[in-house]
Amino acid sequence: MTVHIHGEQPAPIRLLVADDSPTVRALIRAMVAHDPDISVVGEAVDGREAVSLSRLLRPNVVLMDIQMPGMDGREATEQIMASCPVPVIAFSSHIAGKDSKDSMDMLAAGAIDVMAKPDFTDETMMARGAHQLIHKIRCAFRAPMNRRPRGGARDPVPAVCPVAGLDAARPYAAVGIGASSGGPGALRELFSHLPPSFPLPVLIVQHITPGFSAGFVEWLQHCSPLKVRHSGPQDVAATGTVLVAPEGRQMVARKGGVVQALSDQPKGVHLPSIDVLFSSMADVYGSGAIGVILTGMGADGVEGLLEIRNAGGLTIAQDWETSVVFGMPGEAVRREAAQIVLSPRKLAEYLVRLVAAPSRVREGEGA
Repeated sequence: MTVHIHGEQPAPIRLLVADDSPTVRALIRAMVAHDPDISVVGEAVDGREAVSLSRLLRPNVVLMDIQMPGMDGREATEQIMASCPVPVIAFSSHIAGKDSKDSMDMLAAGAIDVMAKPDFTDETMMARGAHQLIHKIRCAFRAPMNRRPRGGARDPVPAVCPVAGLDAARPYAAVGIGASSGGPGALRELFSHLPPSFPLPVLIVQHITPGFSAGFVEWLQHCSPLKVRHSGPQDVAATGTVLVAPEGRQMVARKGGVVQALSDQPKGVHLPSIDVLFSSMADVYGSGAIGVILTGMGADGVEGLLEIRNAGGLTIAQDWETSVVFGMPGEAVRREAAQIVLSPRKLAEYLVRLVAAPSRVREGEGA
């Protein structure tokens, strides 16, 4: 196999392309050529070469096919994130529909975005795909990446970092979780360590590429002992149930354990928005709300987390060591919205201990 390293003067955004098809690699070069700030600095024909070139060339973004001979895109992404973290975009024909598990596995491995390859024979689709791809590469370029241990087994941080006066003995009604880039992997780690008997309803807003929300819910169900589904327009936050905000709808908590998924305006650029969910939980559950903000770019959820804390609820952020992108949790820590900092695994253990006694579950809120 031949590894292609491009020697021309690179543009500000250094792109590594990993795909076993030379035709597809040439088409990708043509697609990104429309943006003078993007330079393809290397091409890999399989996952193993993608890992080697990531270490050698230090690209800003890696565009990674999923199904390649030898080492596939998922394994390559895990190795890159463990040794030389760089934003990875999964770019593959095996993304949606029956292949949605592949895209979710890529996100869980550390990829920050996914995109389906366009119909390369259709000029209009190619132009549209080029515009979308350039936008995704530019967004990925702005993502500050963290090194993360493979498999999530290592937990290098203290188990709990409580603040003074934190009352862990009060009853709780519901857990709200917000996540963005790197969220699927963090959620898989969290839910795989929760028992089927976990007594609180869980409400999730996960920022994800349009068209992948259904696949995400199906994938998360395989990782969780709890029942996972999209929230409906008029739903109930029930024990043992995980409700996920559907694509293009804001999810809000209402009194009496009601949860609504509403067609509404975005908050900033986000629809659904973590801030909207957390704010509603602060209003409805008050000191009975638990707000969790996981890995992701930006600051969505921080204002809502502050509202939960100010209402007397419990607020938690994912730690730096296990976050793919420490943007949202980092901002939560900086603004003192988060009272506790934990890895996803330690978060699961902490939540189980927190609600172990029946007196610590508020009756009637989520039933």
